[in-house]
Amino acid sequence: MIEKKLIALSVFAIAIGMATILPLEYLMSAQVVQAAAVEPWFNVNVTYAYCNPNKNGGNNTMTFNGAMIQAVVNFTLTPNALKDADAQIEYYQFAVSSDEGPIVDMGYYILESKKAEDITYLSGDGTIGFANGLTYKGPACNGGQGRNAEVWTSGFTLGFVSDYIFSTDDNDVPQAVTELRNAQTLYIDVSKVCTVTVNGNVTITTPASHEILQHITLTKTGSGFVYGTYAEGTLPIPVDRIT
Repeated sequence: MIEKKLIALSVFAIAIGMATILPLEYLMSAQVVQAAAVEPWFNVNVTYAYCNPNKNGGNNTMTFNGAMIQAVVNFTLTPNALKDADAQIEYYQFAVSSDEGPIVDMGYYILESKKAEDITYLSGDGTIGFANGLTYKGPACNGGQGRNAEVWTSGFTLGFVSDYIFSTDDNDVPQAVTELRNAQTLYIDVSKVCTVTVNGNVTITTPASHEILQHITLTKTGSGFVYGTYAEGTLPIPVDRIT
């Protein structure tokens, strides 16, 4: 009888354990499915990229010794954007490397909201403020932009990703500058860092898979490296070009 009771208790304990574990596994699976179901709101395409490894300058008090990297990026709104959220932020990485290995990572974000008044603050470093008091601090960025459905009707926008790596000491330039100057070929790999879905004052951050969305090769020329062509007047800021 004692053995039968022990066996019965053991089976009961295992049943409780299964009842406890299975819901946890189900919830974990549900969370994974939810994260995987986040749809991108933008398709990304770099149309022009340029690197000047000897971008030097200065003023009356100091000189700058460095390298400039610029990329013009076409962000196209996908058909199902704004379907299940008030806003969505997508953070991207533009990883610059050479034939010798990684050099520098540039970050950029793009935000789409349903209403213009929902967004009160945009910062180049990835911080965004909302009208309801919510502040979201995203990954480090070199810049970004915000758009809203009330005024953005064209379906696409141009982004400008740029980084100037420099030193005021000619004898101590950053390692990235040296690597850019020694490179024979440059590459930029575009990937998504994360997606932030915003509903009211609730944000859900979904890490991305870091899948390479675009891989481009910058060809070396007499004055730097270049990929693609730049259409004159498409950006309200100066863009370096091969002449």
